[in-house]
Amino acid sequence: MRMALMPIRRLSVLLIMAVCVGSLLLSSVMHAWYEARGAREALGFELSSLATLLGNRSTAAIAFDDSRTAEENLAALREIRHVAQACLYGSEGALFARFERQPEQRCAAQLPAAEAAQSGLSIEDAWVRVRQPIHLDEQKVAVLAMASSLEAVHQRLWRQLQLQAGVVLLAALLALAVSLRMQRLISQPLLALGQVARNIVQSRDYRLRAPELMGPLELGQLAQSFNRLMATIEQQNQELEAGRQAAQGRLERLRASQRALSGLAKSEAVARADLPALVQALSLAAGDLFPGCRVRVGLPESPQAGAPTVAAGLAHAQQQGERSLAVAHVVRDERLSTAQAEALRAAGVMAFLWAAAGASPAGQLVHVCLERGEAERHWSADDIAVLCEMADLLALVERDSQRRGIEASLRDSEAYNKLLFRESCMPQGLLDPQSLRLLDGNRAAAEAFGLPWPVAGSGEGSAEAAPGLAWAQLDLGALLPAQQVDGSDSLDRLSEAMVEALAGGRHVLEMQLLRRGESAWEAEVHLDRWQSGQRSLLQFSLIDVSARVQAQRALEQLNAELETRVARRTQALLEANHQLSETLDTLQKTKDELVRNERLASLGALVAGVAHELNTPIGNSLVVASTLQEHSAHLSADVAAGTLRRSSMQGYLDLANSSFALLMRSLQRAAELVARFKQMAEDTHWGRRCRFDLAEALMQWTQTLQPQFTATPHRLLTELEPGIEMDSWPEMLEQVLSQLISNTLIHAHRPERPGTTRLQLQRLDGERVRLSVSDDGCGIDARSLPRIFDPFFTTRLGSGGNGLGLHRVFSLVNGALGGRIMCSSEPGQGSVFVLELPCVAPQADSLPGSGGERPA
Repeated sequence: MRMALMPIRRLSVLLIMAVCVGSLLLSSVMHAWYEARGAREALGFELSSLATLLGNRSTAAIAFDDSRTAEENLAALREIRHVAQACLYGSEGALFARFERQPEQRCAAQLPAAEAAQSGLSIEDAWVRVRQPIHLDEQKVAVLAMASSLEAVHQRLWRQLQLQAGVVLLAALLALAVSLRMQRLISQPLLALGQVARNIVQSRDYRLRAPELMGPLELGQLAQSFNRLMATIEQQNQELEAGRQAAQGRLERLRASQRALSGLAKSEAVARADLPALVQALSLAAGDLFPGCRVRVGLPESPQAGAPTVAAGLAHAQQQGERSLAVAHVVRDERLSTAQAEALRAAGVMAFLWAAAGASPAGQLVHVCLERGEAERHWSADDIAVLCEMADLLALVERDSQRRGIEASLRDSEAYNKLLFRESCMPQGLLDPQSLRLLDGNRAAAEAFGLPWPVAGSGEGSAEAAPGLAWAQLDLGALLPAQQVDGSDSLDRLSEAMVEALAGGRHVLEMQLLRRGESAWEAEVHLDRWQSGQRSLLQFSLIDVSARVQAQRALEQLNAELETRVARRTQALLEANHQLSETLDTLQKTKDELVRNERLASLGALVAGVAHELNTPIGNSLVVASTLQEHSAHLSADVAAGTLRRSSMQGYLDLANSSFALLMRSLQRAAELVARFKQMAEDTHWGRRCRFDLAEALMQWTQTLQPQFTATPHRLLTELEPGIEMDSWPEMLEQVLSQLISNTLIHAHRPERPGTTRLQLQRLDGERVRLSVSDDGCGIDARSLPRIFDPFFTTRLGSGGNGLGLHRVFSLVNGALGGRIMCSSEPGQGSVFVLELPCVAPQADSLPGSGGERPA
């Protein structure tokens, strides 16, 4: 508070001195703290390094239990002045060697176990201590404890503080001299600016301006800012005066609006709920408040929906949910459509204000609309509020008028409702749940209980009522049998139903009732709660369901008979099922026998095919070998007789070379056949499993097969759906497609007739794809079609076909690829091979015969 009242001259000097001295003091303290911290950390690092070095040098002395050598190593610390002591303890904590600079700084004879387990650096107020474990062959053999004094560090810090104190004093004197010179340049211009401000306050003349201040650049900018501030204040003062006058005018208009609304609310038309008179008075009041505007008033009986302004307001209310629409200019307002703007201009409306309140049963809003045709008009929030209040008043009176009409209608319908209850064909009445007595009932209820009509207390004339009989005298227990059909107590059952009905909601139950002079009858009882002042009663309605109950009981008896019949039929079906199971077992055994015979037949065909394929190369090899054997015998005889000639030798060599070449071809052919048989049987050529784009892979494979079609008049076409990713065996899939496509050239197409082979790919669902290879060739006859996947079945036996291609395709598709293959064909119409494959092939260890190992 004292600084706020201090002159600017003294304040500027004090501030400069405080900032200068405070900054230097803070800098000195931070520098001293940083130096102290750095000196301690440097001393600790040096002490840790010395401990590590001495520990390494003392390892041999500890190993050979040479304490003298260890003390000589520690004596090297005598040249390091700040090291006060060094104690070397053995593995058991006993003192092994020591170095003590002063006699009072002695080492403990035994190192406590808790301290022996600790290691590292610790800094205290006047000491830096370090404990360094010494290891030999990764085993702790000793502990070296060293202590160093911080006295030298403290002395150096004290000298630095003395030097920094002198620097602070010198800087304070220099800052005082500079601040005394600078305060004259600052205070005098500010005093002149303050005098101008006082003059403006005293005279309230906001046209006064501050002169240009001589001094620093900021003071000149301050004077300019002060002058701009005064110009702004002068302009705002003028605007405030204009706003005050506008507010005064607005207040007068609001008072006039309130007087008009108050007069309407207190008028006779509102008191009598006379809508036509209120509409006329409201139109006059709106015309006085908004001169130059046409007034339209809409009611449920005459909504004036044909007017373009009313139509635009109703459309806006339905689309935006707003109760008012203010349009200053129908052409420039973006909320209006082009058709609406044209209709308004045609009606001579340039600006309008529409306001609505409430909703009529017909769904048309009660509204008031102001129209202006000469020029545009901007509607204020007060205008909208006044028109909305007029619409609210109109809606309130309209609802009051409806309420009065409804009350009159209710008075007229009371007699009708009374007649409807009395003459209803359904037995109805009132029941007191506390006393269990009937309070009232209609004619049908009296007939249902066998009572003469009218009954006293039913609202009919007492002269006609049966003597001595009244509803209030009828005990409910006299109208109920003691027990129901199921054995439950009638009063208990009815009491439970009444409790549930009194709790809220309708309750329906079926029970037997008594009719005077007759037997019991079945009734469906409906109980509803009816509040009569503070008294809770029950309104009951009865429906005679005797016929339905009798039919239900007959149906239950019939159901029991049907259950008996079903039980007998079930027993017969069980016996028939047992016989059928025995027949199925016999059929299964027969099927297994047929499958076994079929396998043996297939094995026989396989052996015959293998023998047929191997017979030719082996027979050729046998012929060549016998020929060589015969010529070799002749050559040996010539050599033994000495009659061997050069021409004979050359002929033998030529024969041997040609025989060897034929023999190698035959044996190589036999080896290839054996390898293919082995590959077909073991199915070991799996290749590498990977993820790949199926369409791209098929495109690459078909490009490698195109040269086979180029040399023929036939074509290979593809229709591939992109974006299908597979996790399978691409090499096996390539073998399958290569075999199927090559078969079309070999078996389907004829050289004299151009043909087309088509490869199609499509996705079945998210997990499976369909591949089809089709041709328009000669097709497959009906006899051969079921056997095309059998091993060694071929229609080109002896012409290069071995009957293993499609069998290999069938094995790969149904095995490793995890899919299935189907073929359809008609002679002369071509063939179609369809493959359905999963996008993710099954794992190798789940395939039959895999042995649980991944394929090579």
